[in-house]
Amino acid sequence: MDYREIFKILGTYLFFFAPCLLVPIVAAIYFEHIADPQLYPQPHCLISLIETVAICLATGALFRWWGSSASGNLFRREGLMVTVLIWFLTAGVGALPFWLSGTLSNPIDAYFESMSGLTTTGSTVMQAKQYDASGQEIPIVENMGTNPDVIYTFYGNITPLRDPETKAIIATGVEAVSKALLLWRSFLQWIGGMGIVVLFVAILPALGVGGKLLYQAEAPGPIKDAITPRVRETASLLWKLYAAITVLQVVLLWCTNPLITWFDALCISFSTISTGGFAVYNASIAAYQSATTDWIVIIFMLLGSISFIHYANIIKRKISRLWEGELLAYLGSLMVGSALIAWAITGTPKEPLGSAIAGFFSWGEAIRYGTFQLVSSQSSTGFATANFNHWPFVAQMVMLTSMFIGGMSSSTAGGVKVIRYTLLLRMTAERIEAIFRPNAVRAIHVGAAEVGSNLALNIFSFFFIAISLALLGTFLLVLDGVDLESALSAIACMQNNIGLAFRAGGPAETFAYLTTFGKGVSILWMVMGRLEFLAVILLFLPSFWKNK
Repeated sequence: MDYREIFKILGTYLFFFAPCLLVPIVAAIYFEHIADPQLYPQPHCLISLIETVAICLATGALFRWWGSSASGNLFRREGLMVTVLIWFLTAGVGALPFWLSGTLSNPIDAYFESMSGLTTTGSTVMQAKQYDASGQEIPIVENMGTNPDVIYTFYGNITPLRDPETKAIIATGVEAVSKALLLWRSFLQWIGGMGIVVLFVAILPALGVGGKLLYQAEAPGPIKDAITPRVRETASLLWKLYAAITVLQVVLLWCTNPLITWFDALCISFSTISTGGFAVYNASIAAYQSATTDWIVIIFMLLGSISFIHYANIIKRKISRLWEGELLAYLGSLMVGSALIAWAITGTPKEPLGSAIAGFFSWGEAIRYGTFQLVSSQSSTGFATANFNHWPFVAQMVMLTSMFIGGMSSSTAGGVKVIRYTLLLRMTAERIEAIFRPNAVRAIHVGAAEVGSNLALNIFSFFFIAISLALLGTFLLVLDGVDLESALSAIACMQNNIGLAFRAGGPAETFAYLTTFGKGVSILWMVMGRLEFLAVILLFLPSFWKNK
């Protein structure tokens, strides 16, 4: 293992990543010193952001010094190591503003929040503190599972905002967090959505062959398609398309809903196109109570979960490639899943987030809310417009299944990816036919490319690993005292980078109920899901560390 080369790249990367902190710094200056403090009350965080920049640059300089004698040749093993380390290191830097500002006093909570943003999981541990009548903080006691013996007792971590004169509470939960920090965690999702390594490759062409190794290690999906012959050009084009779609959503949200400020529109768009799911209100997208806003978010969740290669094909006027199997299968699964949920919840009581039961779902409302939650779960975004913890089990099962299906390869979506299910079904059908037609020769294609034995073996291995990790993660959380349903949905949430779960981690709850061990498991499962398991699992193999 050439550690000098690894340190050199990590140092260069930290120098590049530090300017990203200018986004929340500008927001902090505006909200803390220009905007009306009564309109935007918040804890001070500007100093913590500046300190983070200093730590990032100092660490980068140290790494560069350690790697000053590097030869400049990045091989496959070092490339995989760099990719994984960049994700863990970036999450550490991203966590510093939450921790240094005192917003999240527990460093594990801060790291969880940062990693959740980078991996576009969108799960949060930001939980409002609770107080008794005398003003003394009290623990939160919940039993959200079906097992009455499992009771969660934990403390909140977000101090509420109070009126400076009356001392009355005016904001709790994420609404009591600094606007700059809310923008920062949404921006982390936007960076992680397309891929921090892909962005790194796009900006630093000096990596050469090493850049190709990094790109292939991070790019999602079984087939690492390149839009252009050069990896740097591919990465650059992907980011340009990504930014253009984001700007379009910001404009549409701001123009169609007077309740949405430019700040809200920016944060929502960062979280939507990255299929991340962080929101600036406790009630998520339900806070805006607008059908127009819901459908705009649905459309852009869909756009974020469709392969960006299709957008490049549209630009190149290769329209015929849009109708290849994966896109049709993905759109078909969304339509079927949405119809099933709409059918299941029609006529059932509706319980919007943050309010009491208000009537029953009409057919039109069922289509709107059912489609939103199905697209949100399958695209791995994790936004919510209703408390689906109270929906019929049929609707919840459809959502849970869609979480494991996921979006398309080469998109920002998580999950197993539709292309793998498509290929698995084709290969299984071919194996079954071979039982009674052993001499028949049938080739399986993805577009113009034929699926070889190596790719087929990789897909079967991927499913085995995904199922095994889901069972192992669920078992670890159950051992830690989480009820079975909450544990299963939490691991599905983390492993598929979705952000929404059921029972104790439902839409009206957070993941603050997890212990330090449970949060550690969740963090590891987030990274493995984002890098599609193998790159992280390799680090646990003794043979990976041997020089020969």
